[in-house]
Amino acid sequence: MIGKTIEIAGMLIEVLAEEGDSWKCRNLTTRQILVMKKAAVDKAIKLGQAEVVLRESSQD
Repeated sequence: MIGKTIEIAGMLIEVLAEEGDSWKCRNLTTRQILVMKKAAVDKAIKLGQAEVVLRESSQD
């Protein structure tokens, strides 16, 4: 999941690193660093409350 972007709760979150049972992430809107539990992210994806998104490049 490192390097992936996840949309969850209206936020775009980029996974930066693995820290045990958590992911170190960055909110792409606010640039804040946060830690999210892997199990919570996996559960949200399975329930359709979050999804891994592809970010389009800004190059034309």
